[in-house]
Amino acid sequence: MKLDSAQSLKKSLLSKMVAPMASAASRGPSAPVAAAAPTRPAIRTLAAIEGARLGVSAQDRDNVPKVHRSIAIGVAPGKRTGQYRLAVRVQRQSLLASPLVEEIVRTARGEAEVRFVGRIAKRAAADQWYRSRVRPLMIGASIGHFAVTAGTIGGFVTRGKSKTPYLLSNNHVLANENEAGRGDAITQPGTLDRGRVPRDQVGRLAYWVRLKANANNAADCALAALADGIDFEPALLTGVRRARGTRLAGVGPDFLDAGAAVYKVGRTTGPTRGRVTAFDVDNVVVNYDMGNLTFDNQLEIEGVGRYPFSDGGDSGSLIVDRDSLAVALLFAGGETGGRNGLGLTYGNPLHTVLKALNAKLLLAP
Repeated sequence: MKLDSAQSLKKSLLSKMVAPMASAASRGPSAPVAAAAPTRPAIRTLAAIEGARLGVSAQDRDNVPKVHRSIAIGVAPGKRTGQYRLAVRVQRQSLLASPLVEEIVRTARGEAEVRFVGRIAKRAAADQWYRSRVRPLMIGASIGHFAVTAGTIGGFVTRGKSKTPYLLSNNHVLANENEAGRGDAITQPGTLDRGRVPRDQVGRLAYWVRLKANANNAADCALAALADGIDFEPALLTGVRRARGTRLAGVGPDFLDAGAAVYKVGRTTGPTRGRVTAFDVDNVVVNYDMGNLTFDNQLEIEGVGRYPFSDGGDSGSLIVDRDSLAVALLFAGGETGGRNGLGLTYGNPLHTVLKALNAKLLLAP
């Protein structure tokens, strides 16, 4: 189908499927569900039935998530050049072969790519690569709020008409999922990598986009103001595309088609290569310390070769295209999915991030 048709169908199915499923799940398994018709019940009825069936184990009611993993829908390339299909990303095994997914595929007249992606979580830190003290500061290095383990430096920006430089990463890396306060210390490396205050403090939290628990999110991003005397290299992408790396060339287009090659350098997995598998992905439910949060209009990426595109601790990594143009800010991923079976990564479109922060990407100090 054409791109506009795919995007229109995606929005229609989300309103008819996701809303009833989320409503039924939030009411709990005892919630009444309208009886299904003998033959092919309406998709809204199917959604309510599946939502009421979403498993919640016996536990303290205060610990039950307000947002439940279900189905994300985006746009993926079709089987013919210039054509598109729905990217249906199932986050619960029990939904994979459900009548609801079958109905979605039927409504799309078979033009749907269904993949099980499992649980998606913020890219928290793991004890691996690029975790040393780095001066000048560089894209890909370990960074974090003093109460956070570690994430990745995504880049350097200015705000508005000011020439003051800021360091870019995720909210959950620099602002501790809204728990931090303006002026809090930011260390390089992150505390998991033995960064300490005041010895390794490189700046202070300045601006962030709040993560919303009761509404859909567009970006997980934040800025830290650099301390006086802290030098930084704003454009070198260490190890990307060649051993000596390449240089950031600017900001890429706001639309990146599925199949496009992308790269990143991150705190844990270093330089990696991937490909876009879907774009404009809505209802991506991501696990945070504050609970499950929903994100819309996200970029989905799979690793190329024998390695995943990202792993824990790569949150905040800048994702670039084959022309070294910045296209997204990495924030989450899972361990299931992709052609190599090593998981899928999700990124906020960079235009969305920069607009939300009133920021402009720096290419020179």
